[in-house]
Parts: sequence; structure tokens; C-alpha cells
Amino acid sequence: MGMQQSTYFAYGFRIPDTDNDTLKEALKGQPENARVGFCHGGDYDRDMTFLVTEFHDVDLGDFKVITPESFERYEIPAWNAALHAAALKLGHPDHPQPGWLLIPDVS
Repeated sequence: MGMQQSTYFAYGFRIPDTDNDTLKEALKGQPENARVGFCHGGDYDRDMTFLVTEFHDVDLGDFKVITPESFERYEIPAWNAALHAAALKLGHPDHPQPGWLLIPDVS
């Protein structure tokens, strides 16, 4: 059995662990301009669930350049509203503030 390591750079926040079917159902019918998705990160013993908008894989041995423009995005207010709406649908009204995340995953 081998291990696969991935890293993601995304905008969003962590929510309590949630199964994929529940996430997919809650995220149906979103507007195109602020689409919310999800990803899981962590290791075998500690899986974490995240609601995210902007999302990039960063492969092992690769890198992602982060500049001030990465953080100063005009879409952020729409992303924040969409993330909040998705969190409400999932029953998490007191979610953390959205931010840029670096998410490691070992599976």
C-alpha cells in the first residue's frame, strides 16, 4: 500500500468533517461567479474538511508563486458571501473567517 501526498492552495475555511454526499447535495445550484467547492486534507488519522472557492493543486516537487495580487482579489467579497451561504446550508453558522489556506494531504 503506497502513500499519496498532495498539497492545495485555496481560499476558504475548515468545517467539521462532513461526508462527500452531504457536501455535494448542499453545494448544488450555485451561481457561476462564486462557486464553492470542498476538499479534504490531513493524514490517515486526522481527515479535515474545507469549504473553498479559489483552489489549486500544488504537486510534490512543484511550487506556487504567491504575490500581493494573490491576496488582493476583487472576487473576495463574493467568495465570502458564497462561503457563508454554503456554511449555513451545512448547519455551520459560526464558521471561521475565510482566508488563504495551504492544505497538506496524505492518503
